[in-house]
Amino acid sequence: MKKYVLIISILFTCSATAETESLPDRMSAARAELLSSKPLATYDFRQLQSRYPTPLLLPSSLLPQSAKYPLSALRHLYQNAETCKGPWPVSPLVTHPVVFTRAMCNSVVLPRGWFVRSGYIHPGGGSYAARYLEKFPNRKKELESYLHIQERDLAATGTVLGRLQRMSSEEIRVFIAGAEAFISNGELWIRNGNEYHVYDQPTWALAMAKHDLHFTRLVATDFCLVKSGNICWQEEDKSYLTTYLLAGLLVVNIGLLMGWVMYRWRIRRRAMQERMLVLQILTHELRTPIASLSMTVEGFRRHFDALPETLYDEFRRLTEDSRRLRQLAEASKDYLQANHQELSVQHLESFNEWIEFIAEPYDVTLSLAEDRSVKVNMYWLGTCIDNLLSNAHKYGQAPIELTSSFKDGKLIVIVKDQGSLGSKDWARLRKPFVSEKGLGLGLTIVESMIRRMGGRMKLIGPPTTFILEIPCESNSATG
Repeated sequence: MKKYVLIISILFTCSATAETESLPDRMSAARAELLSSKPLATYDFRQLQSRYPTPLLLPSSLLPQSAKYPLSALRHLYQNAETCKGPWPVSPLVTHPVVFTRAMCNSVVLPRGWFVRSGYIHPGGGSYAARYLEKFPNRKKELESYLHIQERDLAATGTVLGRLQRMSSEEIRVFIAGAEAFISNGELWIRNGNEYHVYDQPTWALAMAKHDLHFTRLVATDFCLVKSGNICWQEEDKSYLTTYLLAGLLVVNIGLLMGWVMYRWRIRRRAMQERMLVLQILTHELRTPIASLSMTVEGFRRHFDALPETLYDEFRRLTEDSRRLRQLAEASKDYLQANHQELSVQHLESFNEWIEFIAEPYDVTLSLAEDRSVKVNMYWLGTCIDNLLSNAHKYGQAPIELTSSFKDGKLIVIVKDQGSLGSKDWARLRKPFVSEKGLGLGLTIVESMIRRMGGRMKLIGPPTTFILEIPCESNSATG
């Protein structure tokens, strides 16, 4: 895709500029015009290199030079410098630092030539000359040329030293490299042979405008058509082609993004529909064996008196399990309705007795409001509360508390344990078919059925606290 966009942009650019001068031609014309005008200053690059050696220009020379020397020898030399006593390091890599340190300790006069032979820069950063002048300030005039440019007194802006001192580290690097052109403090430096010509902004800006050119400071991550030093040369774009092309690409990208979002939404919706269909099929297929099991239980019931007493408990369990399976199959029809119709409700004479029966298998502390009759969907509300108590028992921390109250025609049930879940975890836990220590699908069903009963469910904490609010005094609980 990027390749095609680039080809199209090149074709449009070529057609728009076919009848004009190329960028190199304009650059050559602007350069010639500047060189024919009077510069602010002209410097011989070879003389500048001789007067200002590279180590005395680089900002990095002011930092410790530990990478160039053995660390153990430098540590040994530092200790010797503190006491001015030997033995001295014998590594040939620290010969000059040892000579300098001993000269400082013994107040020995070092000849000018030594500062050149030493490489100018002390291992601790900065020049040897600067450290030497701290002890022998009377030799400043003699040794000033061996100081780093940032260790010298700040020179006037119109001098070469003043211009070098005010350059950034990037500008210093391109100057040392002998770039054909670079910008520094608003001045344009252009190299012509072995000479640098320096022009002020009004002069070079006029030449750039005349030839429809402009430049910006070069950034490593930016695309640049023509580079020179720290300059990125560009043509003045007087057409709206680039704007139109970028706008078109933006519209296309937005369209592709929206299409991708719609595609993902349809895929997810289809997956959910397929999963729901599987559940509907399984529920439908389970009804046949459940009905057969019910008939078998009924046959045993008719001949209950003929059963041995040792089978009475097993028969009661079989009867209860058959009833629960039949009730689950019937209740599942409500949950799996595609149109989410209202759930049926039943009259519950004593809410407290009912909730005590549900909580009986769990070690839970009950704090119930004054007992009253309510109208709720007994199966699904019981399933939801049982699910929350089961999760608290398996994955929460004791003690577990269940609280009930009534407010504004609503039943409020709170299940609380000492776990660490809170509202920030709710979006993750409620995702369908995503298991969180066994919580995923169960909590999805609980929230869905509470919503179908016209209520709502929320999670707060820590400690982990689930709150259910369900209408309980109307003849229907709609979703």
